[in-house]
Amino acid sequence: MSARTLGLVVNPTAGRGRGRAAGQRTATILRAAGHAVVDLSAADAATALDAARAAVHAHTIDALVVVGGDGMVHLGANAVAGTDVPLGLVATGTGNDAARELALPVRDVPAAVATLLDALAHGRTRPLDAGLARTATGDRWFVGVLSAGLDAAVNARANTLTWPRGRARYVRAVALELARFRPYGYRIVSDERTWDAPGTLVAVANGPAIGGGIRIAPTAAFDDGWLDVVLAAPFSRARVVTIFPGMYRGTHLRVRGVHTFRTRAITLEATHAGAPPPHAFADGERLGPLPVRVEVVPGALHLLA
Repeated sequence: MSARTLGLVVNPTAGRGRGRAAGQRTATILRAAGHAVVDLSAADAATALDAARAAVHAHTIDALVVVGGDGMVHLGANAVAGTDVPLGLVATGTGNDAARELALPVRDVPAAVATLLDALAHGRTRPLDAGLARTATGDRWFVGVLSAGLDAAVNARANTLTWPRGRARYVRAVALELARFRPYGYRIVSDERTWDAPGTLVAVANGPAIGGGIRIAPTAAFDDGWLDVVLAAPFSRARVVTIFPGMYRGTHLRVRGVHTFRTRAITLEATHAGAPPPHAFADGERLGPLPVRVEVVPGALHLLA
């Protein structure tokens, strides 16, 4: 195996604070395999992203490896999307939806690093599509799902909670958000259809899952050149409670009032037909208020897998 220079970005808080140790172990294994490791981690995600982007565009690294959860996948995608620099994932976070759905090792540092080392040794990458969200504050890439309804409000609330941990935190956030939920006003436009009405949930999916295993768009695929859109009618709070458990299995798509279709581009806007929609989130990270234009870019990422 020829020696490579690998950029490394670690989320030290991932996996209930175990991220730092996981990052150190990752670096140790990579160096033991003969590679040079450039630590691009920083005290905050924005600074780390700037450092990773600078290394990518200066051609000083041959690949970027991120250690953490879906937020780190999001950071990695925004550093390398649209370039030929491959991305390696060492999944040590709480949700790990991207790694799990991509059949990569989860919370197993040696196995995850072995996977990307094998891919490096054989010059093997898996092309993945990426979503490109265009907002008033700029463009952002995402790997999994962009949410702009109750799913986004729950994401925002879950990010403020320190208890409980893991999936239970998301369930608690659902309960808290439902207490003040009113259907949101939307205008949603794609080549396939227009939705100009109140709604409960809006998900634009490049991958199938959010929230640590909620299969919000179970038929979405990372490499099919399409976005799967899931829209839900203006449900009552009681109706949401009955539907939510089935979202872990994807059975909510059978519910009357839940609509799904595929598109390559879509625009989400807020209207006065309902309550103001929450800020959009993608890969669990806040993007900002609507409007947002979302496009799929086939093959924008090269995954070490």
